[in-house]
Amino acid sequence: MTVQDHGHLIKRAAVASLVTATVLLLSKAAAWSASDSASVLSSLLDSLMDIAASLINFFAIRYALMPPDDEHPFGHSKAEGLAALMQSAFILGSATMLLLHVIDRLLKPQELTALPESIGVMAFSTLASVCLVMYQRYVWRKTGSLAVKADSAHYLSDILTNIAVILALVGAMWGVLWLDAVIALLVAVILVFGVITIVKEALAVLMDQALDADDEAELINIINTTDGVLGYHDLKTRQSGVVQFVQFHLELSADQSLKQAHATGEALEQRILERFPRAEILIHHDPI
Repeated sequence: MTVQDHGHLIKRAAVASLVTATVLLLSKAAAWSASDSASVLSSLLDSLMDIAASLINFFAIRYALMPPDDEHPFGHSKAEGLAALMQSAFILGSATMLLLHVIDRLLKPQELTALPESIGVMAFSTLASVCLVMYQRYVWRKTGSLAVKADSAHYLSDILTNIAVILALVGAMWGVLWLDAVIALLVAVILVFGVITIVKEALAVLMDQALDADDEAELINIINTTDGVLGYHDLKTRQSGVVQFVQFHLELSADQSLKQAHATGEALEQRILERFPRAEILIHHDPI
C-alpha cells in the first residue's frame, strides 16, 4: 500500500469520526434534556469534546499528509502529535466540568425521567461507537497513524462510558439514584486516564522516539542477512506520523567497485521497503 493510499484511509477515518461524533452529540443532547441524568450529561460532554477533537484531527491529518516542501523538508507528519496533545486538553476540560457536576449531584440527588428513551439513545451510541472503533482500528493497523489511534482510544473509552451510563439509568429505574452520580464520576476518571495515554504517545512522536524494539530487531536482521553486507553501525530510527525514518552506516568490502557497493545498498533498501513501505531510508556506505 502506497503512502497516498494510507493518506486516503486516514482522511476517511477522520471524516467518519467527525460524522459519528455529531450524530451522537445530537442524540445524547435529546436524551439528557428529557432525563436530566448526570451520567447522560457526562456522555454528552464527552461527545462535545469528541467533535472538537475530531475537527482538530481532521485538519491536522490533512496538514500532516502534505508532501515535504522547502520549509519542511522532512514533511509535516508531527502535526499528528500536536493534534493528539490538543485532543488531550479538550478531554481534560471535559473531565473537569463533569467532576464539578458530579459533586453537585452527589450533594443533591434528583429523580430522573424518560429513562427508557435515554437507555435507547445510549444503546444506539454504543453500537455506533463500536462500528467506528472497528473501522479506526483497521485504518490504524494499515497506516500506523497516531491521530487515528488516539481517536480510536478515545472512542473505546466512550464505549465503556456508554455501557456504564446504561447501567446507571437502569439503576435509576430501580430507585438507586446515587448510582447515576457515581457512574459519572467513574467516567471522569476514565477520561483522565485516557488523557495520560494519549499524551505519552504524542510526546513519543514529538520527541523522535525510536521504532519499537521488535521492529528494530527485524530491521537489523534484514541488514545482516543481505548479501554483500559485512555489518552496520550508528543505526538511528524514529517514527513520525505514518512515516518511519531509518539511517545507518553500512559496512562493505573495500575491494569491490563503487557500482557493486551501490547495488548492494539498493538491494538492501528494497528489502527494507518491502517490510517498512512508508520508510524514509538514508544509508552511508563505509568501506572496510
